[in-house]
Amino acid sequence: MHSILYSKNGVSPLIATILLISFAVALGSVVMNWGLNLNLGKEDSCTGVEIKIRSLGADEACYGGFGANGYVNFILDNTGSTDITGLAIWVIGEKGTRLFDLDKLIIKKGSLFEKDDKEVSYDFNTYGSVKQVQFIPKIAAKDSTDICPKNAVKAEKIGICA
Repeated sequence: MHSILYSKNGVSPLIATILLISFAVALGSVVMNWGLNLNLGKEDSCTGVEIKIRSLGADEACYGGFGANGYVNFILDNTGSTDITGLAIWVIGEKGTRLFDLDKLIIKKGSLFEKDDKEVSYDFNTYGSVKQVQFIPKIAAKDSTDICPKNAVKAEKIGICA
């Protein structure tokens, strides 16, 4: 009985060192990821950006065409306090997603933007039927364009364009 109590083996120093280093790396990565999400006095350029989807009857957006010649139409209101200088449109289909950029547009604050042509193309053969459309505003910064994903809006009521 006496030999069982005093013959305990511990963890070898090599394994203990590896465990301590891996714990330190894991804890460091958690703290670094947490720190990246902090806004340490950095001014958010997207504070005055706000868009709303205007209904097209019972729907928020509509699609038309067929096959590779499909398109998406919509109407947006710029209800924010700044001009929008671009728009990223993320169309989510049954089989995949399509990202479309409208970079050469300006939606003045307090004005309406209507897309009723076939510029926002969509391939029904590749992506399937439209399930959701997300609109992500872009604004002009000092030297570049800032994307405002926190100010995005989603259209989930998708119909067929008349």
